[in-house]
Amino acid sequence: MHVEGNATGIESARRRSIDTVMPALGWGKLLDRSLRVSPAAVVEGVLGAARDAAGKGLIRRVYRLGDIGKHRTKDSLPEMSGLLEDEIRQTFVLAMSDWGACGGLAEELPLLATAFRISGDAAFGRRVLDQLEEMTSWSPLQRPGWTLYLPGSRLPPDGKDGTWLATGTGIRAIADTLEIMPAGSVPAELVARLHGLLEREIADIVDDWRARRSWFIQADNPITNQWVLPTEGLIRACLVTGAGRHADAYELGVANLLRALGAHGAAGEFEEGMSYAGFTVTSMLHTARAMALAGDRRALDHPFLRRFPVWAAHHFQPGHFMINCFDHFGSLMPLKSPGGRPTGGFAALWSLLATCTHDAVARWVLREVLDGPPADAVGLACRAVLSDGGEAQQPPLFAAYERATRVNWRDSWADDATGVWVRGGHATDQHDHPDRGHVNLIRRGRPILIEAGTAYYDHPRFAPLFGAGCGHNVLQLGTVSPFAAKTDCEPGWQKLRTVAPIATHRLDAAGGHATVDGSKCYDGLESWQREVWWSARELNVIDRVSLPPDRPEIVLFRWHLGTSEPPGIERAGDETIVRWPGAIITLRASVPVRVETEMYPDFTLTYCDWEDRSPDHLHVCLIVRTAEVAGAVEIGTKVV
Repeated sequence: MHVEGNATGIESARRRSIDTVMPALGWGKLLDRSLRVSPAAVVEGVLGAARDAAGKGLIRRVYRLGDIGKHRTKDSLPEMSGLLEDEIRQTFVLAMSDWGACGGLAEELPLLATAFRISGDAAFGRRVLDQLEEMTSWSPLQRPGWTLYLPGSRLPPDGKDGTWLATGTGIRAIADTLEIMPAGSVPAELVARLHGLLEREIADIVDDWRARRSWFIQADNPITNQWVLPTEGLIRACLVTGAGRHADAYELGVANLLRALGAHGAAGEFEEGMSYAGFTVTSMLHTARAMALAGDRRALDHPFLRRFPVWAAHHFQPGHFMINCFDHFGSLMPLKSPGGRPTGGFAALWSLLATCTHDAVARWVLREVLDGPPADAVGLACRAVLSDGGEAQQPPLFAAYERATRVNWRDSWADDATGVWVRGGHATDQHDHPDRGHVNLIRRGRPILIEAGTAYYDHPRFAPLFGAGCGHNVLQLGTVSPFAAKTDCEPGWQKLRTVAPIATHRLDAAGGHATVDGSKCYDGLESWQREVWWSARELNVIDRVSLPPDRPEIVLFRWHLGTSEPPGIERAGDETIVRWPGAIITLRASVPVRVETEMYPDFTLTYCDWEDRSPDHLHVCLIVRTAEVAGAVEIGTKVV
C-alpha cells in the first residue's frame, strides 16, 4: 500500500499529542480564568442560555405512565413503547424517562451552576439547589425497565436489570455541578444527602458487575456506551464521596474504563462510528479529567484518547457534511449564519477534547472548521484553554483505517473542496449497516453520491430503507423489492458484521486507488470485488461479480444521488449516460442492464438530529440491474 504522507502526518500529530502532558484543571479554575479572556458577548451568550434553561422549570421525576409529559418528562421512543403490553409499558417508559431526565441535567445543571459562578446572580444559585434537592429523591437514578423494549420481555425475578445510561449522566450532573458551584454555596446537609445517593449508586454498580447482571457485562462488550456510562458513574461517585473510602470499587471502575479505552483501534478508531463515539468518548473524557484532577492520569494519558482526534477530524467532508457511515444521525452540519461556520459537528465534544487533552488537532478544528466552542459550561472553560497560545495542528487530508475499514480523502480543507470516502467492514463493527463497498463523493462542496443516512430508530421504515443495504451504494442479489419486508432489504445479507477488507493501492494528494472485497457479504456469492480510483476531477468504479455456475442471479446496484431532480438517462452505443446539473455518470456493463430511478428518503441532504420527526427528504436513487439472471458481471461506473 502506498499512502503518501499519510502515515507520517498522522503519527507526527499523535506523537505531539502524546508527548504533551498538561495538568488537569478543575472546572472552577477554568471558568474563573475564562472570564478574563472571553469576550463579553460570549459570556452573555452563556448567561442567556442559562436563563433559557432556568425558565423551563425543574425536571421532576414522575411515577405513573399518565404523568409522562409533565415536569419536562417524555416518552423517549413513543412508537416503540406503543407496541409493548400494558404490564410492561409503564415500567419501560418511566425507565427511559430517567435516561432523558439525567441526560438533560448533565448539560443543564453545570450550565446553571456556571451562570451562578460567573454572575453571582442568586436566582441561578437557587435554581441549582432546587434541582439538586429534587434529585436527592431519585434513587436509583436509573429505575429498572430499560431492557423491556420488546413485546414479551419481562424483568428478572429480583426486579433488577442493572444500572444504565441515566446512572452515568445523573452522577455526572451532580459531580460537575458540585465542582462548579462556589465553595460553601451548597448547604452541607444537601451535600450529605447527595453523597448518600452516590453511595447507593456505587453499591448498585458494583453489584451489577459482581452478579454479571447486564447484557454488556455478560457479553464482555466494553465498546458499548452501556458499559462506559455506568463505569463513569462508578468512578465519579467514588471520587466525589472519597476514592480512599471505596478503593476496591474505584479500581473496578478504572479497570473497566481502561478495558473500554483499549478496545478500540490503534489509530484512534471507534467501532461504532462518529455519533456513538461522540456520546461514549464524552463520557470517557469527563471520567479521565476527574481522575487526573485527583492525581490519577491512567485514563487521560491513554493512547486512544490521544489518537482519537485525528480519526474524528477525518469525518469532516466538504460542503459542511460529515462522513455518516454507521448510525450517524445527520450528515449535514447546521450553519449559525449564511456563509458562516458550522455550529454542529460535535462542537461540544471538540471543546471537551481541547479542554481535557489540550490536543492540537482539537484546537484546529474549533478554530478553523467549527464556529468555536458552544455556549455552555465546557465551551466557556475551553476558551480559557484556547487562550493559552497553544499550537493548533491541521490533520492530514487523507487516511486509510484498518480497524474502521474506511478510506477517506479530500483535496483541501476548504468548504468547496472535493471529498471521497469508501467503506469496508470489520468484525468488531457495532451500530453498523450493510454498507460494505459504499462509495461517497462530494465534488467542490456539492454532494454527488450519498447514502441514505440514519433515521431515528423508531422511524416506521428504518429497517428496509435506512438500516438495510438499499440505503447505500452497494450490491444486491435477487429481485426482492426493498419495500416487501420491514426487517430486511436483500435476503442474502446474513449479518451486519461481515468482514469486507479494503486494499489501498495508492492514497496521496492527487487521489486514491482502493479495492473492497465484499465476497463474504452474501450466501452463494463467489466473489464481489469493487475497485475504486479517483482524483479531484473524476471517480471510477469497476464492480466484478461472480456467482456459482448453478446459481445465476439478477445483479443490482444502487447509486444514491445528491439531488432531488430527476436526471436524464440516454443510451449511447454500449454505454448508458446519466446527466443532471451536478455530474455525469457513464455506465458500461459486460451484460445487458436496465437503468432506472426511484425516489428514496434520506437523512443526509438536510440537517436532522435525534429528535427530528419532520417529513422525509427525498432524493434520486439510480438503480442499475442486469436484464436477465447472470453468473458473472462486470460493470464500470464513471462519475465526472
